Amino acid sequence: MAAFEGAANPQEAIESGYYVRTPGKLLAEKLSARVALRPASSHLLIGGIGSGKTTQLLVACEKLKEIGDIYPIYIDVSLYTDISQINPGVLTAIAGLELSNLLKDSKDSNIQFNINEIRKIAYGYYEKVNIYQSKLDNIKQIQSEKIKHEGIIPPKHISPLQKNNLISILNKFVSHAKNQYENIVLLFDGLDRLNDDKTFPDIMNSEIKAISENNVGVVIVGPLSSIYRYNNNPIENSLDYFYRQPCFDIENDPEAYEFFVQILKTRSQDDFLEELAIDLLIKFSGGVLRDLINLTQAVIEETYISGDEKLLEKYVFDAVESFGKSQILGISNEELEILQNIMKKGKFIPRTEQDIKLLVTRRIIEYAYPNQRYAVHPAIVPIIEQIYA
Repeated sequence: MAAFEGAANPQEAIESGYYVRTPGKLLAEKLSARVALRPASSHLLIGGIGSGKTTQLLVACEKLKEIGDIYPIYIDVSLYTDISQINPGVLTAIAGLELSNLLKDSKDSNIQFNINEIRKIAYGYYEKVNIYQSKLDNIKQIQSEKIKHEGIIPPKHISPLQKNNLISILNKFVSHAKNQYENIVLLFDGLDRLNDDKTFPDIMNSEIKAISENNVGVVIVGPLSSIYRYNNNPIENSLDYFYRQPCFDIENDPEAYEFFVQILKTRSQDDFLEELAIDLLIKFSGGVLRDLINLTQAVIEETYISGDEKLLEKYVFDAVESFGKSQILGISNEELEILQNIMKKGKFIPRTEQDIKLLVTRRIIEYAYPNQRYAVHPAIVPIIEQIYA
């Protein structure tokens, strides 16, 4: 059960020896090689939730650590703030906080002053204010109270003055940190869960640009919807490199299928998984890594409850049915018709908000290799067939 914990930190999976190299040219290798050539460059990595972006980001971070003059910092933005409510300015503050950690032992009084300032801007602070009463020529202090100044973490709109102050402090931190750490690269993870038409391009067009202009490399994981929604506000102008982490086409790519087989066998004991069960788990995962892990854990639970010592084919269908029902919840009749149309004709062009929603929520899966195509998630296909039977 522990080996197939879908919500577990991918770093723990790597450290536990569960990491399996993806087939073909590793995305992490491309990313780290480009950063090695241009340490202050900016990179955007997008893909569906559960497609393996975090794992690739962590592998890229480890590869960058092997390069002598590059200091990578992996940042899970969700540990700082609620991503669904994030505002422009927060990433710059997080960047400043991470750099302040590198400089916390500095003896420079100006650095210590700026460390204190960045924490005030980020988290807010209390100020003691004295209240006076004036009576004729006599001024008397009657009380004092604490006033709270809100920070921008948790999310709060940033003022132009705070923004300028943040950028100024960040510039000072970078200048000092480079003496010891040379080329700093920040890898921001978690923004793929941001589903907002305006915030993400604002972040790309302002914050990422501001951080990069301070000669800091930036790698950011963004939402899949960014390639469909932002045609009128192109984010490509704000970055140097763009990557996509697609789901794996286990139906048409033998290497992708074998990759999924190895994932299951690496995490399980010898002969625990029946071969037919392995095939079904891979098929119903739709080539989505997280769904493969979650489905397998659900089947392991069914196996344990039943008292069997081997994961059998018959237990897979119950887990798939449960997973499929959870995925179908909240789908409108119009969205059901879109899914049924894809199942019938095999054609899909994402145009409307409903189309994009179905993609982002993995009801529709996009594949890029060996050819681009779209398909309904196989775990919900049997349910849709029942609905329209």
